Amino acid sequence: IVAAPEEARLEVAWGGETEERWAARLGPGRGTDGGALSSGPLPERLARRLAEEAEVPWDRGLAQLRREERRRLLDRLVRYPLPVTGDEGYRKAEVTGGGIDLAEVDPRTLESRRAPGLYLCGELLDAFGPIGGHNFLWAWATGRLAGSAAARGRSSGD
Repeated sequence: IVAAPEEARLEVAWGGETEERWAARLGPGRGTDGGALSSGPLPERLARRLAEEAEVPWDRGLAQLRREERRRLLDRLVRYPLPVTGDEGYRKAEVTGGGIDLAEVDPRTLESRRAPGLYLCGELLDAFGPIGGHNFLWAWATGRLAGSAAARGRSSGD
């Protein structure tokens, strides 16, 4: 997030790829069949949308991309702007949930029951609630517990 006092700007790098990897994938001579993004890590619907926004015809193969088209497409892939349109205010704010189920960790050490030797803390775990310091306390407390247990080399079977 790049934030100015008045506005925040979010940018997405699609597919978890770096600019260098996307540039290599989109480089000249990388194939002539199908669309520029038709075979890759992105869902076709998203790939089509990015190509459309970059003003690259969907059916143009990689070998036929002009330098400027390749540059526009690369820019959309690694610096896609997501507008921030507002928030719902402090009264609606919450800590996000959806992490690893708490039943999958040992509560004494926060060691994963599925991957022994892996200690989990903070928002990696599925815990949520209202804002007001709860998230910070959760992060600090679980971080200390998991870090201390990992440093001792303790596992749930000890």
